[in-house]
Amino acid sequence: MIKVGFKTIPNKLGLVDKFECPKCLNNTNWGLLSVKEYLTIVFIPIIPFGNKYRLICEYCNHEEILSKKHFINYKKKSGIEQAFFDNEITENERNLKINEINRVIEQDKKSKVNNSLEEINECKDLASKKSDEELLTIYYEERYKYIPSMIAAIKNEIEKRELTREKKKNNAIEKN
Repeated sequence: MIKVGFKTIPNKLGLVDKFECPKCLNNTNWGLLSVKEYLTIVFIPIIPFGNKYRLICEYCNHEEILSKKHFINYKKKSGIEQAFFDNEITENERNLKINEINRVIEQDKKSKVNNSLEEINECKDLASKKSDEELLTIYYEERYKYIPSMIAAIKNEIEKRELTREKKKNNAIEKN
């Protein structure tokens, strides 16, 4: 009897960026990860049939899914950083190339955000109906249970309520 199965093989490609993790809330380095999927025969990877691309938080190992297009941009960024560390390019060349790729990545992020505006508006409506205690519990203790759009809406609602309380407090002080 021949055993057939599947196997994934991760490949860390280096650090590519530093930003806040939506899971652990640390401003930390992110690594680039490519995961190849294989069909196995007798536990030996034989036929590749897919790739998955991720950014991975160096602190908590939270993974963000990347499209192939985004993966290619981050891989270019990783290559530029490696060329700089190997003294193949100057710091000025590095900065120019990194800035250009960062512009492309930011444009992609903005288009992704615009595509999810409807989802965000629905989440804003749900967040506005929650109590302060519920918002804080979700944001700090149960964020892993919610989609990123809901976490962003909750964060905005918390900040909005804090501003409202500050304004009321300042108005009360001015009246006295």
